[in-house]
Formats: sequence, C-alpha cells, structure tokens
Amino acid sequence: MNDNQDRLSSIRRTIRNRPSRPTAPTRRRTRSEREAWQRRVFFLSMLACVALVALILGGGIIYEYVIKPNAVLAEVNGHEIRRKDYWKYQSIVLYDNARQYEAIASQFQAQQPDQAAQYLQFAASFDLQREDVWGSTDVSDVTIQQMIDDRLYMDGAEAMGVRVGEEEAELLALNRFSLPDAPLLTPQPSPTMSAARADMATQTAAAELSIAMGTPVAPPLVGTPGAVAATPVPVPPEATPPGGLPATPTLAESRTTADIEFEIFRDEVFGPAHMSMDDYTRLSVIPLALRERVEHQVRNGVPQSAEQVEAEHILVGTQDLANEIHAQVTGGADFEQIARTSSTDTATAPTGGKLGWITRGQVDPALAEAAFALQPGQVSAPVQTQFGWHVIRVLDRSADRPLSPEQYSAATDDAITAWLETQRAQAQVETEYQPEPTPTPAQFEVPPGAPTPIVATPIAPTEAPLQGPSQVFATPVVGVPASPGGSPTPATPVGSVQSDSTLATPPATPDSRSAASKVLPITTPAASPNMAPSVPGLSTPFASPESSPAA
Repeated sequence: MNDNQDRLSSIRRTIRNRPSRPTAPTRRRTRSEREAWQRRVFFLSMLACVALVALILGGGIIYEYVIKPNAVLAEVNGHEIRRKDYWKYQSIVLYDNARQYEAIASQFQAQQPDQAAQYLQFAASFDLQREDVWGSTDVSDVTIQQMIDDRLYMDGAEAMGVRVGEEEAELLALNRFSLPDAPLLTPQPSPTMSAARADMATQTAAAELSIAMGTPVAPPLVGTPGAVAATPVPVPPEATPPGGLPATPTLAESRTTADIEFEIFRDEVFGPAHMSMDDYTRLSVIPLALRERVEHQVRNGVPQSAEQVEAEHILVGTQDLANEIHAQVTGGADFEQIARTSSTDTATAPTGGKLGWITRGQVDPALAEAAFALQPGQVSAPVQTQFGWHVIRVLDRSADRPLSPEQYSAATDDAITAWLETQRAQAQVETEYQPEPTPTPAQFEVPPGAPTPIVATPIAPTEAPLQGPSQVFATPVVGVPASPGGSPTPATPVGSVQSDSTLATPPATPDSRSAASKVLPITTPAASPNMAPSVPGLSTPFASPESSPAA
C-alpha cells in the first residue's frame, strides 16, 4: 500500500517539475493587412451574390425560354402536344374568331348598327386576348381537346390512306381566305343521293314551290270554335335588286383576295405567335384538311335509308297520369286532342304529339324500343325516360324508308361522333386538361324533321273584299327557328341587348377555323359571360373555355 502511494507521489512531482513548452509571441497584423483581408472577404461575398443572382436569372431564363415552352400539355399515341404549339394554335383560333365576328357585324351594319357595334366589340376582345397568349400559363381545356382531336383525325387519316401533299397544303392555306363563291380547291363532294332519296327530294322541292306560290295553310285545331278553312294567298315574286344580281367572282379574283387576306393574317399573327409557315401548315392547315376528308369518308358510309315508324306521343310527369291517359286513348278517346291538352312536351303538343317519321337512333332507346315494337294503330303502355312518361301511338311503319335531309344530316353527324369516340377509346391519351362533359338535355328533344305548328293569322281585307264568310289565312311562324333537335324555340329579337350594358368577353373556340374573309349567315348574339354568340359552321356554339394554370 505504502509503495503505491510513494509511486503516485513521485509521478505527481515529475509532472509539476516538467518545464512548459515555450509559446510563440502573438504577432499583431498591420493595418494594411487587415484592410487587405477585409477586401478579400468583401470580394468573395460579392462574387457569391453575383453567382446567386446569375443562377436565379439563368434559371428564370431557362424556365421561360426552354422549360415552359416545351412543357408537354398532352400526349396522343406518342405524339406530344407542347405548350409552344398550344400558344401558336390558340393565336390562330382567336384571330379566326375575331374575323368571323367582323364578318357578321358587316351584315348588321346597315340596318342594325348597334348590333354590329356589339359584334365588333367581341371581335376586338378576341384580338386583345391574342396579344396575351404567348408566354401565358393559362390553358383552355377546349383548345387542348381540339388539338387532341386533330391528332386523332391525323392518325385515323393515315390508317385510311388519306394524305395531303406539300403543294396541296400551300393551296389549302390560301383557300381558307378565298371568296366563298370561288374556292381555289374543289370542295369535298356530297355523297351521291340514292334514287329513293332523290324521289323524296323532288317531292319536297315541289311542295316547297307550291308553298312559295301561296301562303301555307294551317289546319284548324280540333275543338277550336269558329275555325274556318284557310285560303292560299299568292305571294309576288321577289324583286331583282337594282343593278341586277351580283356577278360571280372569278378564280383570279378569289386568288387575289386570298393572297391579300393571307398576308394580313401572317403580319398580324406570325410575329407575335413566333410562328413560321411550316408551323401554320403543321398545326392548322393539314389537320383541318384531313379532318374534312376523314369526315367525308365517314359520311359516305352512312346508309341513306332505314327502318322507320311514323309515331306520336303524349309526355306526362307521373306514371299514374300516364296510365290514366293510356286507358283513355285505348278506350276510344282522341289521342291527338289529349296530346294538345295534356302533354308536357310543348314542342309536339300543338301538333297533337306528332314525332313524324323516326329511326331507332333519333330518340331515347326506351322510347325507340317501345315504338318499333308496335304495329300501325297500336298504342304502347306507358314508357319511362329521363324526361317523364310517354304514351306512344304508331301511325305507320316502313322496313326501309329513305331518310329525309334532316334525318340524313343527323345520321351523318352521329356517325362522325361515333367514329371520333372510337378513336378516343382506342388511343393512348395523357393530359390533365379534360373537356367538360356534354350536358344532359333538360327536356325532350324533338327528332329532326318532326312536324312543327303553323299559326293561322288573319289577313287584312283587300280593296276587293272576298265573297262569302270571312277568310283566315295561315302564315308561317316568324322568329321560331328549329332547335338542333327539331323543336321550335323562342327567338331573341335581333336587336335585343341585355339590360346590363356590360359586354361579356367571348371565349375562343378552336372549331372556328374557317376562312376569315368568308361572310357567314346572321345569328342572334348573346351577351353572356358563359356563352358568346354562336357562329354557323361550327359543330357547337362557342363554349366558355375555363382557363386553368398550367403545372
């Protein structure tokens, strides 16, 4: 124990007595050295800041000019739709829309200057929107869907063997700006009419000529007191305008007009949209030409006749009421009179519920199944659809009746829609921009070509009064155009404007890619934030495309 303590004590003494290591004396830096060190720190800090700013600016430039323009907005069967192509495409759409509204405004200028001014404001709003397209992250779902459909048509055309040559594409680009009466290229011919449809067209033309020679007669409504048979009144032929009829433009005049209009278009659109002639041909000219040719082939495959029934119906809201009406009409009550007084279908009630001749695809599947199961004179049990309860009576049927012009037009439209839906189902499409679903009709849509009521209107007596009882003459309903389904809809007065004088900015629709110089039929405008005036020639009215920020 003592030995250990002695040893520890010896170690402690050795440590205390060991000499310490000499330390170097601290050297004070001179003032110049301190200033040089401070300058180095400052320069390094500035260099770091400059590098950071350069990195931020460089990243912004790369995003603005590389990443953002090349962002993929959609992919169709391996073909990418990039944002820079969307900007160019949307610029074309807005330009065409603006020129269409200017063309419509010119038709109103003489008699409805206020209406023309409204259309010109719509046109100006499109041009203003076009100035903000390039560089924007806003994306129209409608335009993206149109570009997707263009790609589907191009792929479908390739499968069909449909092509557009380079020289033809150049002429197509100009043809869109040619005069309507003198196209630079021969339009796609209409399908050859079958003999049965030709006979029907001849009979229809003869009937229209008969109406043109005298005012159409409205049959008196059953049960209307004092109804008197109407007498046709000759209508004088339309006078020739002063100076004679305008001359048909020549092909040379049309080419000159097309060249001028195209130069205006190129000056106004190509620069701001960073677009070349190749871009315009690739994004607009060829897709539109291929779309027209594919649709032409699809139309050629539509049969010109089909199994049809001539039917009429009574539409009510409840099954109990439908059962009661069914009991009445099968018990001998007048079907058409009950339709006039009880049917909630305001389009067919005035005609006694007449639907005219219909095919299976023109009406709701449940209604078609019930109607085509009947023989002439038979009445169906109540049938339910989304519109209510129907009681149907068949007047006649045909196993293979020629389609009327309205029926054939509807059938070809349905065939094109079905073709496109098939392409969509088979294609590999990736996009976050989805179109709005097609709204379900709120009320029963009358089949195209269904009879429409003609209101009998008394005519003022002439200088030589007619002998006998007072006459009642029928005149067509004015301002009640047929809706897409064929039902008459109330018309808006041409000069009417909403009480709110603020004009809505009309949205762009890619389907309006028609020649800017073509004059279109007059339509009634709408001053609504969600619906701009519809333009003839489009598959749908101008729909309000929601703009959503791009990812």
